[in-house]
Amino acid sequence: MDTLDLVSLSKRIPIKNRNKKAKNFTKCIIISLTFLFILNLFTIIVLFILYKKVISMNNQKGKIETDNISNINNNINKVNISLDNNYLIEEYIKRQNDFCNYPDKFYNQEFENLINLTDFTFRNVSYQMYVYKHSDNFMSNEILKTGTYEPIHMSHFLDILKYYGEKKNIMKNEDIFMLDIGGNLGAYPSFLGRFGYSIITFEASPRNSYIIYKNYCHINRNSNIIIVNKGLSNEEKTCNYYSQIGGIGNGVVLCDKNYERIHLDDLTFKKTFDVSITKLSNFMPYLSNKNIGLIKLDIEGSEAKVVEDAIELISKYHIPFVFSEFNPQYLEKQGTNPKKYLELFTSNGYKISYEGFLNVSYVTPEEIKSNTNLYFIYIKETE
Repeated sequence: MDTLDLVSLSKRIPIKNRNKKAKNFTKCIIISLTFLFILNLFTIIVLFILYKKVISMNNQKGKIETDNISNINNNINKVNISLDNNYLIEEYIKRQNDFCNYPDKFYNQEFENLINLTDFTFRNVSYQMYVYKHSDNFMSNEILKTGTYEPIHMSHFLDILKYYGEKKNIMKNEDIFMLDIGGNLGAYPSFLGRFGYSIITFEASPRNSYIIYKNYCHINRNSNIIIVNKGLSNEEKTCNYYSQIGGIGNGVVLCDKNYERIHLDDLTFKKTFDVSITKLSNFMPYLSNKNIGLIKLDIEGSEAKVVEDAIELISKYHIPFVFSEFNPQYLEKQGTNPKKYLELFTSNGYKISYEGFLNVSYVTPEEIKSNTNLYFIYIKETE
């Protein structure tokens, strides 16, 4: 290239201008990148702020919804508590009425072959009752001989319920309650139910429960009898029912052991049924506002567990009369200290008597040496 060409080229693209343009281009790039960085940073900040607000709003919404759900659940629970006051009772009433209305559905030929409808008279009251045909049932034998089971105690129970109604100025017998825990054949509701008293009877044995249902349908259909075809203890579970050999209708429930046979008081029992066990405390919402004049307990050693579970009945409501079988061997078989069972009552203002009504003599726990029936009497209610 000659000199003329070089001069011509330098005239077309001056070096100074070329450097200036390069600098301007670099500056533009830097400014653009800086702007993009600031814009992106601003966008991130805005998005982060929006994200925090959304999270906060969702948390607040979630809290409101949680509070609302909690309030709804609380309201539902309040409703359920209200319904549960009668729910259990209504279920059992429905079952016993179904037994009467649809006998074919519940018919049991084996049980039917064991029973007879028999005429009885006690305290000038004539009535009928299903009892076992076999002579090896002690309850049926006594009813056949005397017109009722344990006639002395039956008379005491009737007098107690009458006395309680008069003392409390309760005009209607249906407002006076008795708990029959260990119903067996239903002798107590069959007789006392004729006077209009409200009696809730608990019986674990399916065979005995069948007879109680039969008696209810035949003579107590319009009475205030409620049949709970379950045993009672201090927890909900399925347990073994042991029937006495040579003593039909008599039995023992054991929940924590699984034997084929057991021996108690020189008697032998064999495993016969699986039975449902419930708790008396489940019925407390229903019972808490009822006038309970008498509790009868005869459940072969489970008495203490029932009382411990529903301790309010004696510690708060002070049922005036509690009748209980007291068998130390059976209590110990169920894991209970017999003396502590007595102290459940004496520590809550009760006195103990072998007799059932007023003007009785009292005994101390130390004086009770053998199997017997006891009355626990709350003195302040009977003075």
